[in-house]
Parts: sequence; structure tokens; C-alpha cells
Amino acid sequence: MLRRRKSDPPFLRENLAAALNAVAACEVDVVVTRDGHALCLHDRTLDRETTGTGRVAEATRADIERLRQRGTDGAALASAPLFVDEVVAAVAQAGIRERALVQLDVKARDAEWTPAALDRLATLLGDRADAFIASAYDWNTVETLVAAVPGLHAGFDPLSLYPRSFALDADGFRDLARRTLAIAPNASIYYLEAKLVTAALERGVNLVEEVSREGAEVDAWTIDADRPELEALLRRLIGAGAHQITSNDPERLAAIVAEMVREPQSEPS
Repeated sequence: MLRRRKSDPPFLRENLAAALNAVAACEVDVVVTRDGHALCLHDRTLDRETTGTGRVAEATRADIERLRQRGTDGAALASAPLFVDEVVAAVAQAGIRERALVQLDVKARDAEWTPAALDRLATLLGDRADAFIASAYDWNTVETLVAAVPGLHAGFDPLSLYPRSFALDADGFRDLARRTLAIAPNASIYYLEAKLVTAALERGVNLVEEVSREGAEVDAWTIDADRPELEALLRRLIGAGAHQITSNDPERLAAIVAEMVREPQSEPS
């Protein structure tokens, strides 16, 4: 959500610029206005993240441009809500050429992507599409966007496929991996909940390896700096082969990981 630290409001323009200048993977959530513009909000309503009210799908871009973002404390900010076209412009300005660097985590439902909205997104991303990846829990939505936008990468999160208790045995975790691959065989990145990955490791199953056998990558989400036993958790995820880690505290996590890398290695006996 473009946070550099957990206390930041989501989708700040200065955090977007900082991420792109550092060539760091970043995420924006995406919903769609009534007139087919892609907007960076986590919720499908305006109330919590902006000074507006009601469903995004019932508001026009002009309506939303008159609003202001809200901070984590609910206070109105000076900035207007962020649209995806501003993200694309920032990617172009930064000269980003890395593939799938910017995650469009799609919250809008498949039916909300009208032909006009899809055409607008395709035109908007244009020859910058390779820098973006569309992800969702609903693979049909991802397929709709990827079919409409040449060069856009596909990502999948199997959140809806497993119990929130993570109460699966080893065979259950392996079956989850098989179903994930069967549903989304062409995903470039699988977004796996960190708690899911560690629960599977407790049962002797490495889900990262299971779903990345065909060359796909895995993002483990979401690890913040206040998580208990943070270093041990990071070591487990990195040791399992996670290619990237989503965090609301990337600056603090980067410092911890850098320190882990600097640790002297023990000499072989």
C-alpha cells in the first residue's frame, strides 16, 4: 500500500516516488469508478480512506478528485486520492524497466471491469505494462485484465482456498498447492500469506517450492516490524525460498535483513 513505515497513510505519492527510485517492488490496491477510471484504494467504499462516502463504483472520477485522502488516524490530508494513471506516469518518469515491479492488487470485482474500463487501462499501461502485475483472489478477474492489457503480468493469491485456522495436514497443504497451480497455472507471482507458508513448513511442506517449480516467484505477505520473533520468521521465509516479502514497514525490515546478511558466517568444522 506504498507505506515506508506502518504509521504512514496508504498510497502517498512521495512513497511511490521513493519506491520507484529505489527500484523496489511496491503495491497499490485498485478499484474502479463508475466512469471506468482505476483508483488506488483498498476498500470498495470511500468512507475510510477518503473524505467521501459511498461505493467507489457509484462515483465518477470528477467526484473523487474533489475529495482528500485520510491518514491512519482518520484526519483529512491535503492530497487527493491517487489514480493509477499517476502511478504509470511515475513509472515512466523513473524509467522503470524491471518486470512486474508494481503490483496492482485488484479489489474491484470482475463485473465492474466494463469494456470501457478495460480499454482505458490498456491504453494507460501501454508499453509500460511489463512493469506491472495484476493480482487478485479471483483468477477470473486477473485473466480478464491480462487478456485486455498486452504485456501485463498475472499474479494469484489462493486466500479463498484454505481455512483461516490453517488447520491442514501435510497432504492438505500439498493439495492446496496443486489446486493453486491448477486454477492459476500461468501466474508469474503467487502471493502467499506468510502464516500459511510457516504453517505448511510446520507440517514439512514447503509451499514456496511447491508452487514455484515452473519458474514462478513467490511473495510472502504481510510481515511488519512488530511481528513476534521477527528475525526467526524472516529467516524461515527466506530459507524457504521466498523471492520477495510484502511489508508495511519496509524500511525497518530492510535494515534487519541487511544486518542478517552482514552476520559473520561460522567456519566449517
